[in-house]
Amino acid sequence: MKHSLLSILAPFVAGLSALTVATPAAASGEVVVAAQETTIVVAQSAARTRLVNLPTLKFGLRAAFKCTGEPVSVTLSIADTYTTLHQDQLAGLRAAEATLTVPPSQLALAASNRFCRADDPDTADELLIPGLVTAHASLRCSDDEGDSVHFASAPLQVRLICERQPDEAQAPSEAPATR
Repeated sequence: MKHSLLSILAPFVAGLSALTVATPAAASGEVVVAAQETTIVVAQSAARTRLVNLPTLKFGLRAAFKCTGEPVSVTLSIADTYTTLHQDQLAGLRAAEATLTVPPSQLALAASNRFCRADDPDTADELLIPGLVTAHASLRCSDDEGDSVHFASAPLQVRLICERQPDEAQAPSEAPATR
């Protein structure tokens, strides 16, 4: 088993070391990405299911960056959704903000047997999911010595709020007839 793992890794390590040796000196910089917690209201899960149907989620992202030289671009992404801010949009800035709208098909499934189930009114009405998705940022810098690319990522929190259906057994009674 060890032999086959080494034979698989050897070409990869050789290629990586060749790339590292061949990389010229480049400009330096750094980037940090962050977002506030996203809150979304979801419908009750059907009886006997643990899956929570997530809707499209909107995330407000902020990237703080610093380049030796000039920033060429900042790309912010979550799953397959991304936006790129170019040099003309970054001129004079040290931070950039963007809102990404991520469709449910790009999100991990959320499952809990203790949250918002139609067959159990005692399940929780709120659920915090830390790290449901991850935000990524890449910064491209340029100066007289060349270009460089820098990366950052941060796990994002999503708070689900249960939208419970009114109990049909507790429907309001009709007002008494006046005489």
